[in-house]
Amino acid sequence: MSSSGEGTPPSRRAGEIAAWVSAITAVIGLLLAVFGVPLVGGSSVNRSVADHAGAPAASSTPPPPETDTPGSPAATGEPGTGPSASSRPSQPSRPSQPSPPAVPKGWHRIGEPGLTVAFALPDGWSRKERNDIQSNWTSPDGAHDMSVKRDTSYGATARAASAGQLAWYRDTVKSSMAGLKAVTHTTRQNGRDALWLEIDYHWAGQSEPRKRVEVFVAGTAGRVYQLLFDTTADSGKLAAQQRLFATARAQLLIDRP
Repeated sequence: MSSSGEGTPPSRRAGEIAAWVSAITAVIGLLLAVFGVPLVGGSSVNRSVADHAGAPAASSTPPPPETDTPGSPAATGEPGTGPSASSRPSQPSRPSQPSPPAVPKGWHRIGEPGLTVAFALPDGWSRKERNDIQSNWTSPDGAHDMSVKRDTSYGATARAASAGQLAWYRDTVKSSMAGLKAVTHTTRQNGRDALWLEIDYHWAGQSEPRKRVEVFVAGTAGRVYQLLFDTTADSGKLAAQQRLFATARAQLLIDRP
């Protein structure tokens, strides 16, 4: 009789098939253990591969060092442990002052860089004197005098400067002013506290009364600025003096570079 499979009983054939399946399963299990072949899609339970779409791949190498960006400690040369820009003291700035109105018709602006000041004058006025501390001007008819002064002689505040200047005026030998009567007013000038003097006097050896109006305002670096107008004390000239003084005060610019 032939020994071919045709004569093999069904029970034996089923056993052989089961043995082969068992052997193949064992081989597949060994391959999975050795090579780590991923499961379908590499996704975990109840998660889709699409959940990681666009996410950066994980890496076992450390990230590259951060580059210097504008404003970072490395880019600015500042130590990372130093104070932040907001905590560092800022450079002192000049006190702000309001901008003057437009120069009125019939006036023009004058700059005195040596005195760090700018001001306006009526057309036709001429300079009488300029030195390290003041610039003096007179009207065409000689009836009105004007002066801008920047000084540190009497202190760094408007009050100290006005007191020192007034004491000098009262010394007739130095100032040639006599019969002096002064009234002091508090005011504002260039956005700051200021003092305004009204002085009635006459020149020594003369009897004609005169009027001087003067404002003091402190600037930077301990300097005090003075703006004054002086005229004879008759009604017409006094009214003109008030207008001149008010306009000049509005145009005054101190601490100019």
